[in-house]
Amino acid sequence: MGTMSMGIIIPRSEAEEISRSKGWILVFGRRKTGKTFLLRKMVPHDYYFFVTRGGEIFDASGGEVKTLPYSIFLERLKQFLTEERTIVIDEFQRLPDEFLDFLHYIKPLSKAKLVLVGSSIQVSRKILSKRSPLLGIIKPIRIGLIKPVDMVLALSREVGPYKTLQLAPLLRDPWILEFVDYRKNIEEIVKQVVQAIRYSCKGLIGEVFLEEDRELTERYEAVLRAIADGYNTPGLVANYVSNVMRGVFKSHDVKKYISNLLEMGLVKRKRVYSKKRYLYQLDSPLLDLFYFLDVKFGFYEIDTPQDLLISKALNKIPLYYEEFIIELLAQILNAEIQKSLKPEIDGVLVKTGKPVAVVEVKYGKAYREDIYKFLAKTENFKCKKILVAKEAEEVKGVELLTPLKIIKQLGKKYRDWRRTPSQS
Repeated sequence: MGTMSMGIIIPRSEAEEISRSKGWILVFGRRKTGKTFLLRKMVPHDYYFFVTRGGEIFDASGGEVKTLPYSIFLERLKQFLTEERTIVIDEFQRLPDEFLDFLHYIKPLSKAKLVLVGSSIQVSRKILSKRSPLLGIIKPIRIGLIKPVDMVLALSREVGPYKTLQLAPLLRDPWILEFVDYRKNIEEIVKQVVQAIRYSCKGLIGEVFLEEDRELTERYEAVLRAIADGYNTPGLVANYVSNVMRGVFKSHDVKKYISNLLEMGLVKRKRVYSKKRYLYQLDSPLLDLFYFLDVKFGFYEIDTPQDLLISKALNKIPLYYEEFIIELLAQILNAEIQKSLKPEIDGVLVKTGKPVAVVEVKYGKAYREDIYKFLAKTENFKCKKILVAKEAEEVKGVELLTPLKIIKQLGKKYRDWRRTPSQS
């Protein structure tokens, strides 16, 4: 009931949301986030149609796959929609434009649950725009990286607590699971990841733009590279892109690119605590690692010594670890992540405008002086103070979480949330 690799299955909470939802649903998100796998393997359905790039329609409902002409597909669909069935149409955005009008017309007669699946930015815009015939009659569900809680619950059944949290950020892109043997040590796994991303990441991004009928412009690429290189505000990105493209880039030009990348799920942002500013990051650690190595070594085109790449990639692991743990705690507390710059705090978790927790993450052991420093710089915060470390002494006023504690708490909190999936 999830994304699988070498015997590991990662159950995804979105599958439950889709299965529980009544009515019509739009499932969207960038490529390779596991949408097709999720719908074929995890969501019970009666009929499954897939639309190819050339506009052919595959009927994959039974054991064998049949090709249907559009007219016959429409006839069948008309029939199926009047029954109490679940119908999935994958890459539906490749169908003719009048298809949406057909759906609008048939909706009052429909008893079926219809799941439309699409992978391009236009999909959500088209369906959820003010002029869309489907606005208000279809519920959007976005599929991004595997959620932190899903990742940890599945992975912690296979490896120890600390290794679970080290690996989790790298494995949240479902496609990487086929290339990685999670039983190996961290160095080996990072080596497998570095080899896999060298040729796959460009494709992931390229496809996002390909479906939009605009080539992957150098500008978007330059924006992604800038963000991966640590330029995390529109102003800084604009300077970087101006230098690279040897032209003048205004911050507001860059904002337009960044907002498209946000919408595509390639970039995420965090608000600066108590400010109206945002810091930007690449959403996927794998894309971040790809562009980071490419900026530093021309990784994509130049053969760089493997040891050098791996040592640089290993240096990024503590950062991804910190990010991931803050995201995990935010998901558990159902809070928004903000970042405090003065004083520098790893994570401020905010609900309805008020901080509910401040978080400090240590990749290894935390010493008493670290904990007292954390207490001192957060003295003005009247909320929970959480320190995450591999090991540390208890200090009054700080909730200490070790990887083991985090996983035990998750196990308790989500035990009834879903049954253990069968391994397959």
